[in-house]
Amino acid sequence: MISRRGKVLLFLYAIFLAALFLMCSTDWIIREPEKEVYQIAVIIDEDKSDNYTNFRKGMDQAAAELNADVHFITLYKKLDVEQQIGLMEREREDGADALIVIPVKEGQVVAETSAVPVTLLHPAPSNEAGGIVVDYRKMGERMAQEMQTDMPKGSTVLLLTASGKWGVADQLFLEGARETFGIGENVRQAVWKEGEAGFLAVLDGLGLQEGEKTAVLAQNPEVLSAAAGILAESQEVAGRILGLYGRGSTVQILNYLDRGQIRGVCVTDGFGIGYLSVCEAVRELEGNGKKEALVMDSYYIEKEDLREEFFERMLFPVE
Repeated sequence: MISRRGKVLLFLYAIFLAALFLMCSTDWIIREPEKEVYQIAVIIDEDKSDNYTNFRKGMDQAAAELNADVHFITLYKKLDVEQQIGLMEREREDGADALIVIPVKEGQVVAETSAVPVTLLHPAPSNEAGGIVVDYRKMGERMAQEMQTDMPKGSTVLLLTASGKWGVADQLFLEGARETFGIGENVRQAVWKEGEAGFLAVLDGLGLQEGEKTAVLAQNPEVLSAAAGILAESQEVAGRILGLYGRGSTVQILNYLDRGQIRGVCVTDGFGIGYLSVCEAVRELEGNGKKEALVMDSYYIEKEDLREEFFERMLFPVE
């Protein structure tokens, strides 16, 4: 039979075990400090850009690691800088701790970056501190150099441009290519026209001799995808082209590259850009200040490069 003293000890031991359980399984006794969740708004022109999918994957990965909540806002009207500035102001008023912005017009957007930390994704080297840079002019130069290596000397080059307003990246990419090709009768420029008939009309407008072919450089991913789609369906168009080139890393573009409708593309590490932009936003929120802008590399790839481990990991990242 248990003595009175034994019962007291058992009772105290039971209380000790209960307290230990509460300490281990709840925050009633030891309360862990709550981690602040950073609210980060990402304002982009559109979600159909050449590397949007990987860009978002990179942001989501960084947000999960750094205790951030990232949400995306796209412009209702493409390339509308006033709307972009208005959305920046709205997000600040709604409690965003930081903004990540792909600027429509960098000079005007930079003037709006004082209230909360703003990480800009620059389309060219900038005097502004911080941010991520993709040098589209340099990308255009590299593309033109690769095309010149592929083409017979004196070949005609068709610069196939988008209709309507051009984004900054479109403009800089085309400028870089034109400067590298130089001014000459063999470099032509035309606006993309939809459909096989439209593409044939553009080719007819070049005035080439019978049997003469042209190399085609698409200004942006949308024009590149559309032109590659016509090449995949029309032997007549494909037979008049030396090679189709451009920029972008959408699944559709990479499939056309793999099938041979596209000869070569320039790509960037979209996942890395998204990941690093969130890292920089959080770093500023934690008081580490701006550093020099980080310039991202761009790469020229052809079909055989798709099987290389480096490009497989970059173009098809696993979350």
